[in-house]
Amino acid sequence: MKLKDLGERKIIEILEYGETGMEEKDDCALIESGNSYILLSTDLITKKTHIPDGTNPFLAGKFFAAINLSDVAAMAGIPLGFLVSLSVSPDYEIEYLQEFYRGIRHELGKFHASIIGGDTKEGYDFTASGTIVGKQSPDLVRRRSDIAEGQYLLVTNSLGSAGAGYIYYTYGIDRELGIKKMLDVEPRVNEALKISAEGAKFMMDLSDGVFASIHQVSRDFGVGFKIYGDKIPISQDVKAAAAVSGFSIDDIALSFGGDYELMFTVEKSSIEEFKHAMDREKIEVHCIGETYNGDNVIYDKSWVPIRNVGYEHFNKIPLNK
Repeated sequence: MKLKDLGERKIIEILEYGETGMEEKDDCALIESGNSYILLSTDLITKKTHIPDGTNPFLAGKFFAAINLSDVAAMAGIPLGFLVSLSVSPDYEIEYLQEFYRGIRHELGKFHASIIGGDTKEGYDFTASGTIVGKQSPDLVRRRSDIAEGQYLLVTNSLGSAGAGYIYYTYGIDRELGIKKMLDVEPRVNEALKISAEGAKFMMDLSDGVFASIHQVSRDFGVGFKIYGDKIPISQDVKAAAAVSGFSIDDIALSFGGDYELMFTVEKSSIEEFKHAMDREKIEVHCIGETYNGDNVIYDKSWVPIRNVGYEHFNKIPLNK
């Protein structure tokens, strides 16, 4: 069977879960080290798939570092260092790589992390693979397995900016602005530390969007989600993007992904105290739903099933309805 007939999540299930299944299904692998955990994750980008034509290499490097840092943020970790491996055509200019690395260092520097190693090989076009290393104490690490029924579901900031950027770029509305919205993302490292300390439970990042993420969590842990469709914090660009593309606002804000915001849960009994803490810390959060024993549904005048499982790599149909 071809990869395009499976989709990214099924491919991962076949290759990594195997017959016995992976014990942990988090954004980072955890290794015990004294009284702390070492966090490890990896992500890669290619020129063809992730770097739109017209992107300057500094922004591409910044994006590359940010998406790796976001995995550490998703578990409320503290970044330590980053390993960078390149497969690059000999026809590239050295100045391109210098600017790409400058973007990486710029993003890492925000969190007092640095490049600690890597490799460079001759290859076809441009591929960058990164391995991020972090740490955290066991009591502050946030894991997907902490999901449970009867919790409120929250996100940081607004959703849909990256999806709107994709539409701006591909529809030729404003290609420069589209690139910026797709790639100039910020990993929520500092926010995650405070959110974790104030009592959040389950946590993950929204690289794949809300619908894809809740579908994956439901499959892995057997918990259902009620999404408050009228409570979704929508980026100001989403309505304009929907008007020119034919995609719905929900498609763009909840299915396209790429925002790298945090999605997490809080016990219902502590939600008011948690919101007050976020106000004190000046962290924008929004309650968009709750967990329960049932199928994934969204409120749109009435509760309706969520059949859209979002975008995934290798899938022939990005939005499965």
